[in-house]
Amino acid sequence: MRTWWRTAKTVILALLVAGSVVLSYALWSGNLQGGAEIGLTQTQTIPYSTSPSLASTVQPYEIDIRAGDGYTVARPGSAAYAAWTGLLMGLRAERPEPIAAMPAGSQVSVVFQFGIPLDPAVGRSWLGDLATSVGAINCRAIALNAGPGSTCTVVYEGMNAAGKPELIEATASLPTSALMRQAQRDVAEAPYAAWSDFEGESFVPVRGRMTSYVYAFTEPSIMPLVQSFFVNPQALTRIQESKAVTIWTDGSRAVQVDRAELTLQYEDPNASTAPAHTEDYIAAIDFLHAHGGGPSHLIGFDLVGMLTVNLNGPSFSFAQYVDGYPILSNGADYNFEIDSGHVMEFDRPLWELTKPVQATSVPVLGEGALGKALAKVTGAKTVSLSTFHVEPGYWPSMQGTKPGQIRLLPVDYVTNASGGVWVLNAATGQLIAGGLS
Repeated sequence: MRTWWRTAKTVILALLVAGSVVLSYALWSGNLQGGAEIGLTQTQTIPYSTSPSLASTVQPYEIDIRAGDGYTVARPGSAAYAAWTGLLMGLRAERPEPIAAMPAGSQVSVVFQFGIPLDPAVGRSWLGDLATSVGAINCRAIALNAGPGSTCTVVYEGMNAAGKPELIEATASLPTSALMRQAQRDVAEAPYAAWSDFEGESFVPVRGRMTSYVYAFTEPSIMPLVQSFFVNPQALTRIQESKAVTIWTDGSRAVQVDRAELTLQYEDPNASTAPAHTEDYIAAIDFLHAHGGGPSHLIGFDLVGMLTVNLNGPSFSFAQYVDGYPILSNGADYNFEIDSGHVMEFDRPLWELTKPVQATSVPVLGEGALGKALAKVTGAKTVSLSTFHVEPGYWPSMQGTKPGQIRLLPVDYVTNASGGVWVLNAATGQLIAGGLS
């Protein structure tokens, strides 16, 4: 009997030890739900990414073209965009001089719009030999102007150190006739309506079309991505906020992952280490490369240049582009709050587009139909489009899609000077979202 009891106790002890090992592993690896857990996690490395490249994020987010009374917009990825950017980068501008206003009497203007100010560190490829002199005004737009005269001029638009608008004009070795032919051809192929507003100008296509998509997407491996944010990822506290939301912290930095919204947020309020870069924009790119990278179709914006309203006020936001149009949702952006080279906050989506699984061409609202749609959603009898700024783009939605898929709806992202926001279905005029400000 004693031998049997000793054997039974040995078996029970072995089972308890085995159970303890299994539970300890689950605890330290963060597989238990609910509450806070402190322990050692197995380090999982993440490779350093090179996507997106610095150069690909610093490019015009659109090119606004006027020929006489006609307008069009060249968008990233289009043949017209490639032709115009190639022309600008091959252009030799000389003899820069400050001017008080844009030249009068221009028959053609081609304006390259940038989301961040160009300086010698990030904009040299666009500013060329004038990078040092022009970079001092934080150039946000470059305009090619044709006429009067036989040669073109280049105007760099920006702000000086006092925050006041400043213009610098230079001569360009480009015949006026060549610029006019190209602009007139582009306007004839894809005409736009344009109007001045509180933001500058709005452009909507005349009899235009966009593609409504359903895209497949991939998700990054969560734990390698989470651990990449910590100096010592082997000792983290895991807090299960809810079924979908998990927080990891080392007592200083924190990472929150929302599996329902597919978003990640990082905060480092201390930022005690010396920054690797003094140029904030380059620091943001380097940080992104070290923490999972991003898609190659990102274009950078600062808070002044952002196309959407974001009350979090990020220092920089990298917007995704599809078919030359931005995805106009803060949840689709890669956002940075940076102070003197330190990344204090960072948030990003946990989905990356791979390939379209469904694509449908749809007609989009023109100027008149858009005005009627805005009157309906605002409750006004009529509206003046000059009181609204409009950005065409895409709105992401996973409602009604299969797992691993996301719908991209063509939209008009509309704002006014009072801070109102209306996201309208660009095909039907129906309100998709509003009051986002």
